[in-house]
Amino acid sequence: MPIDKTQLLEIIENQVIDMAVSGQWNLHYSWGCSGSYVQVGITFNSNGTFSIPSQNLSGRWIQSDGMILWQFNTSKTSYGGNLAGNAMVGIMSTFTGSNGCWYAIRAGSTIMLAEERKAKFDAAGEEVK
Repeated sequence: MPIDKTQLLEIIENQVIDMAVSGQWNLHYSWGCSGSYVQVGITFNSNGTFSIPSQNLSGRWIQSDGMILWQFNTSKTSYGGNLAGNAMVGIMSTFTGSNGCWYAIRAGSTIMLAEERKAKFDAAGEEVK
């Protein structure tokens, strides 16, 4: 059966959306919005999944109209924010008392390095042992 114009536009739009986020990013997060950020690599896959291999974390993501939201598989911890080109910025919450701020830069983009520190909590808000 042939595809009508509306279905075709939806397919094209979904591919453009996936392409806008898919790939490797450098996530900088700060529980408590202290201004001191931990940096980890995060990969957004075009099938709506993401992973943070260094912390053995993964989950699902969605993006629409310049906004992004992702949630971990192992907890309700969620990150939400705005996407503009090669940068994202937003807030996150465990919904059990911990909140924070984050930003992400697409891997390979030119940036000024932020001060890095050893993580006390992983990206999902769990204490690092």
